[in-house]
Amino acid sequence: MQYRYVSYIFARGFKPWLICVTVFCTFITGLETNAENFLSRWDQTLFDRIYDAPPRQEPLWTGMEGITELGDYRGVMGVSILLMAYGNESHRETGRLLSSAYIGSGIITYGMKRLIGRKRPLDETLGNPAMPSGHASITFSVATILGYRYPKWRIPLYIGAGLVSFSRVYLGRHYTSDVVVGAAIGTATGVLVWHNRATLLKWEF
Repeated sequence: MQYRYVSYIFARGFKPWLICVTVFCTFITGLETNAENFLSRWDQTLFDRIYDAPPRQEPLWTGMEGITELGDYRGVMGVSILLMAYGNESHRETGRLLSSAYIGSGIITYGMKRLIGRKRPLDETLGNPAMPSGHASITFSVATILGYRYPKWRIPLYIGAGLVSFSRVYLGRHYTSDVVVGAAIGTATGVLVWHNRATLLKWEF
């Protein structure tokens, strides 16, 4: 039931936007083959300026390693499950919306990773593709849902999501465009889930 509602909503509301983002990501990735291309050089230049290459700047490096863990999918799912299992009705609804946003952004993000197949900045082999950033998409989807739920906390939530995204570049895991596209996916997913919450909140599990 859960996946049927999510698939239905994303099929109706997300298709045009997803096509645009896919074309953009494919375009960005194709630029990597041309070292003289402006956008490719811009992405590499930003990475070189942000990335903390060895020797590390302590304690900033340690702090960024802690911040980046806030975007781990296991933490988001753990919080969602706890809210749905032990919270009051309002908390259970929040948990369901977070789960829906996580599932939606996850499907899009990891589908596009496989489709685009962009190498990470410091990887010689493809490994786990970079574009778009999963940490960025997850944290921005969470920030969007919680921002709607608790408007007074919206700005701090987005600042936190921005810090997680920045940490991905600082630690050498992503290019800037990876986290920008991931943030766009997460935000759009959160908005879509929130505006279809009446339908999503009907399912039980």
